[in-house]
Amino acid sequence: MTIKQLYSNFTQGLKWNALFYVFRKSLSIALVFLLFLKLPMQDFSLWANIHSAIFLLLLWLDFGFRKSIPRYSPEFAKNKACMKKFVRYIVLFQIMVLIATIPFFLLIATYVTKTLGLANKMSLFYLGCAVFVSEGIISVFRLVYHSYFWQKKFNLQMSGILLIKTVICICFLFILNTPIFLLQSLFVVEIIAGIIAILISAIRLKNLYKDKDYPGNQQIDFKKTIKRFIAHSSIMWLNNNLKSLTERNFLMLFFTYSLGPYAANLFKLANDSALLFYRTIKKTIGTTDTSLLAHIETLKKKQPLLPDAFVRLVKKITSLCIPLAGVLLIVCSLFYQTFPNTFVFTMFLCITIFYLIESILSPYERILEVKQRYWLLAQAYVPYIVLFCAAAGSKLIPYCGLFHAVLIIHAVRVLSFLIMAFLVKNYYHLSFPFRKVFFAFFCTIFGL
Repeated sequence: MTIKQLYSNFTQGLKWNALFYVFRKSLSIALVFLLFLKLPMQDFSLWANIHSAIFLLLLWLDFGFRKSIPRYSPEFAKNKACMKKFVRYIVLFQIMVLIATIPFFLLIATYVTKTLGLANKMSLFYLGCAVFVSEGIISVFRLVYHSYFWQKKFNLQMSGILLIKTVICICFLFILNTPIFLLQSLFVVEIIAGIIAILISAIRLKNLYKDKDYPGNQQIDFKKTIKRFIAHSSIMWLNNNLKSLTERNFLMLFFTYSLGPYAANLFKLANDSALLFYRTIKKTIGTTDTSLLAHIETLKKKQPLLPDAFVRLVKKITSLCIPLAGVLLIVCSLFYQTFPNTFVFTMFLCITIFYLIESILSPYERILEVKQRYWLLAQAYVPYIVLFCAAAGSKLIPYCGLFHAVLIIHAVRVLSFLIMAFLVKNYYHLSFPFRKVFFAFFCTIFGL
């Protein structure tokens, strides 16, 4: 693949990621608010906690694949046979791990139902197990397709399935009046949609292997490359699990335990609304940032191309953040005084601002990951360790309260990114391109 093709695929991948995520998240938020209005507090909390448990456990079982598959896919694509073997290995591995982890998922389920006093609704978690397995398999297929810049084909497929699934779920909301039966029906719809997505993704792999951008005519040492892949995955897995303790799925469970279901539900409403901004950026970028830098690493003249790729990446992310910041200001001016719960709205604003700052600084983390500078990454994660040590065995979170606890957690996350920016600047001389970003933004605003 030439550098021109690489940049073109990168740009196309961003566009299709953006379209799919805005579409998916808009439907998701609509469903969340409808369920919040329809269900009793405990039933909504149960539904929210089941999904938090599903995606938190999937994050913990990621094995670093979200970072390592995009990083090593170009390496295995050098040889078609190795590429097929690599994809087959990771899909089968993920399926076996998901099935083996079901007992642990049910253990979390038992804890959550006891905490909420809803032990009689344990049946929902058995349906949640099927959703857990299907979502885990879909996530691996998504990583594979996106790593090779097949965002358009995969996202179109998922958009159709998602639209039909959401329409059916909303119809059930207005037809079914019994909360337990409604929740069971929603989970069944998710399971069926997941099975369909898996089957289509598996069938379309044969087309991926025929991609002309990857001739696959080079010889590589599969055993040596797979060992490097496993080592990189292990480090990325450790990093992701450390950061997951400040992510919404863990915090939803933690706040339910430490502050009660009411506070946790307020956090979910504020955080899910803020995620519409953050995930718009994160899902638009997806794995394209890692894929771009990883493909650069496979090129012979990679060193002079790295600064240019870094600047392109920063400009793309900033071009997403600035308009969203403008939308945030408009939302604030229009709804701050009229929103029913000003506490939730204020928390939403603060979380969104922190998320935008993280997004702008994220290319520094990608550089350290692709370059496999594990010791430098470890230094940047020191603030997380300090936070966990301060919170462990103490009543720090209940003492601070929900709002201040959320501010502290996000301040620690931003501090970690600032450390990464400092390290990348020192070791790779990659500073934030303020002038180029400002010039690009100026040209966009005035249509130059």
